[in-house]
Amino acid sequence: MRYLDNKNNFNNLNGVIQGNEHFYYLKVYYEDTDAGQIVYHANYLKYFERARSSLLNLLKINQVFLREKYNISLVVRRADIIWHKPALLNDTILIRSCLKYAKNSSITIKQSAYCVIDGNKENVLLVTGIIQIVAINNDFKVKRINKILNKKFFQNK
Repeated sequence: MRYLDNKNNFNNLNGVIQGNEHFYYLKVYYEDTDAGQIVYHANYLKYFERARSSLLNLLKINQVFLREKYNISLVVRRADIIWHKPALLNDTILIRSCLKYAKNSSITIKQSAYCVIDGNKENVLLVTGIIQIVAINNDFKVKRINKILNKKFFQNK
């Protein structure tokens, strides 16, 4: 078996940040769909979570380190989701994330899922969501996250 060499570029597995927006792509697989080959509605929450985790990775915010060293977990407190159109098996989906608001212990992010058509020349809106993330400790008490909020991406405009 031949192993991959260091020439392969894995830098964009977490998507990209452009300005104050994060873009994350994924492919719809059979396991994501129901019998009609339509993406199961709850999977969009998973897609949004993957995009947020990838955003934190790009910002060099290690969630395992936060938990082990500072006893801080970032958890979803609220999710307001609107489904506009379904995605289908083999579709390419773009998740666009941008900051809505940040304060001492929480981050609210607006996320949108689009079906990518014709190489990004035309995208069809599938799902929109406003997700509030809150920082808590092991006792479920709210914790301040000022060091995270110092990142440029999380600066209120």
